[in-house]
Amino acid sequence: SSGINAEWPLRPGFEELADMSDEYAVEVADAGAAQYLPVQTSSCKKGGYILIKDQPCKIENISTSKPGKHGSAKCHIFARNVFSGKTMEEISPAHATVKQPITKRLEYNLCDISDGYLALMDENGEMREDIKLPEDAIGEKIKSSYEADPDVQLIVTVFSVMGQEKVESVKEETQKN
Repeated sequence: SSGINAEWPLRPGFEELADMSDEYAVEVADAGAAQYLPVQTSSCKKGGYILIKDQPCKIENISTSKPGKHGSAKCHIFARNVFSGKTMEEISPAHATVKQPITKRLEYNLCDISDGYLALMDENGEMREDIKLPEDAIGEKIKSSYEADPDVQLIVTVFSVMGQEKVESVKEETQKN
């Protein structure tokens, strides 16, 4: 016997691989998109963002110790989880790299509130209805402003990080004359 099992499918030839690569690349492009950047710990600043235990956090305080006799300077970072509000901390050598999440803020016009979800429209006229009305002070402000005068244009800012989104703020649109 030659050692080749005819029941197993044979590997595709180079021509078939070339045809398959186009389909495969499209499928992987979105899933493989980087959600963070490596940055040097010493370059982190208060108000910036960092991943602690793979959770996006906003830096509230950062202190750097001086290098000791046998070691490098250390950065002690205090940060608050963006979504849960939980305080977290990280201690890292100043020369080491930490993960900084890629953040995005988008503004939408509020069109409607139904079943606890916001109907939002972006600047291109695209609608989305997958963001929940927050159950906090911002949510109360959105609801009360919308119910008081449905004709008033409310601008909702949505903060996006690590594939998660939350409503960050709301304001009334001011007319530009």
